[in-house]
Amino acid sequence: MTSQQTFFTDRYPELGKAPVPVEPYISAEYFEREKAEIFKKTWLQVGRVEEIPNPGDYFVKELAVCDTEVIVVRNKQGQIRAMHNVCAHRMNQVVYEKCGNTRKFFCKFHGWAYDLDGRLTGVPEEGCFFDMQREDYGLSQVSCDVWQGFIFVNMQPQPAQTLAEFMKPVYGDVEGYPFDKLTCAFQWTSVVNCNWKLALDAFQEAYHVAYVHGNSIADAIDKSDGGSMRPLDVVCGDVHRRLSLAGNQKSVYGNPKAVTSGGAAAAEALAESAASRPIAAAALRAGMGSAKHEFPLEALPKGVNWTHSKNWLFDINVIFPDFYVSLRPNYYQAYTFRPIAHNKMLFEGRVYYPEMTTAGGRFFLEYMKVALRDVLLEDMSTLERTQAAAETGAKTHMILQDSEILVRHGAHVVDRLIGAAQ
Repeated sequence: MTSQQTFFTDRYPELGKAPVPVEPYISAEYFEREKAEIFKKTWLQVGRVEEIPNPGDYFVKELAVCDTEVIVVRNKQGQIRAMHNVCAHRMNQVVYEKCGNTRKFFCKFHGWAYDLDGRLTGVPEEGCFFDMQREDYGLSQVSCDVWQGFIFVNMQPQPAQTLAEFMKPVYGDVEGYPFDKLTCAFQWTSVVNCNWKLALDAFQEAYHVAYVHGNSIADAIDKSDGGSMRPLDVVCGDVHRRLSLAGNQKSVYGNPKAVTSGGAAAAEALAESAASRPIAAAALRAGMGSAKHEFPLEALPKGVNWTHSKNWLFDINVIFPDFYVSLRPNYYQAYTFRPIAHNKMLFEGRVYYPEMTTAGGRFFLEYMKVALRDVLLEDMSTLERTQAAAETGAKTHMILQDSEILVRHGAHVVDRLIGAAQ
């Protein structure tokens, strides 16, 4: 940095530049306020429409942060519904299985039956109840809507914003990304003993990449003069945030378009990796031409690689409060950092690729699975240590540099919403 005018943070004076308090990362009382004022009032991503393609398909999602579990189901009309997994009779969980297909939901305690919209349709010995009206005892509905194939739920019966209103201010120009042409190639789930914000923070800045990822992808980044990974650009909205990054196009990981574009892109990616990372080079050669779909850069929405960088690697999109979507030209990562307690969170990571039509394409996916697994393990290696260090109380604040602006914005948004509620 040579001039204060080059700071991203100068665009957002409301964020300030002061050190950020550690207390929200370690306080159980603060977490209870997050549950009440954020998670129980905000749209939360719970899955993809491809998980329930047919009428009667369903999955059950535990939302510990909302003190509930929801059934997400496609009804007979093809609409997606969400309901609390609680029987209206004696409050047993209606569905025990985590996913499946059914014509109706039957409570295993006393046999009450509900249709795919949650209406009560059957009660054994119904005449023994006292003036019971079936329409009053259906499954309790959860607000549910879909954005670009992602299913979201909201615990409020009448959310303050529709899902479209929630998403469009920052992500309207991302709509049209080919989510529907990509399928879940691999996934991971892990419970991590750290605060959810602390975990998300580790993924929403690139300052750490040259250091934490020195053994995996450090050669794939586009480094600044200082040796770290400087963002191309950032966007901080009312609650959402975005960051765009460049990569080393002469590497397999740093040039994600190579496997589907082939040609010059593949030749560039192989320029250095053939010698330095022979397995990566072999995987790329095997996978080229195998993808079921093509993804020309000019066909992507204008909000993807919005700086039009020739060295573009990917865009980080943090959908408030805890959903992270990393968009590349031909694949994307979808990570959820869902809190369980003030010092524990559930990480769910899915990576979506185009379907591969050859054995070579499958080999490429297996290589990328291992490569991304190693990156995730490196990221996770710091989290529980950082949480333990924060809880010592040795430091009350953390100091952030300009490239960590998304960390600053996240802390600011959470504190603003909780403060407004108080």
